[in-house]
Amino acid sequence: MNNRYLKARTLARAKHKTQKYGDRPYYVHLDAVTRLASPFGTNAMIAAQLHDVLEDTETSLEELAADFGYVIADAVCYMTDGKLKDRRARKEQVNTRLASLDLSEESARIALIVKACDRLANVRASLHSPEKYFSMYQQEHPAFKQAVYRKGLCEAIWWELDNLLRLSEAS
Repeated sequence: MNNRYLKARTLARAKHKTQKYGDRPYYVHLDAVTRLASPFGTNAMIAAQLHDVLEDTETSLEELAADFGYVIADAVCYMTDGKLKDRRARKEQVNTRLASLDLSEESARIALIVKACDRLANVRASLHSPEKYFSMYQQEHPAFKQAVYRKGLCEAIWWELDNLLRLSEAS
């Protein structure tokens, strides 16, 4: 395994050590996102491990940049929800940021891939959790997809995501 990836995984686990993902350690979620991001390269895997570290911990952008460079730090920053209390307002804010990203920028491309992988991991997990989570992702999906989807970028992730969310619409 790549040393930068191992460093990111170690840092993420340390930073999220008290957090839970449902009743499981938070790294279960980070590892699920990383598995989905793995076909897109080491930088995507590193960003997958770190994607919630700015949002959920006291880690700074400068710390990430010092340890992993600005491509990774910027990608994580692009994906980070603001500190607004209202989920809807936070999602509108991050969706606006993601919608404005230009694929010619490497950190933007990584952010869009990892954000889609994160959503797919959350939707998969929501199939085994209280119904409200799956319903929430269904309701958010049109705005999320409009902000994050780019034709030709991680199509298999979007195919599964769309199909999982559409599946329950038929039932």
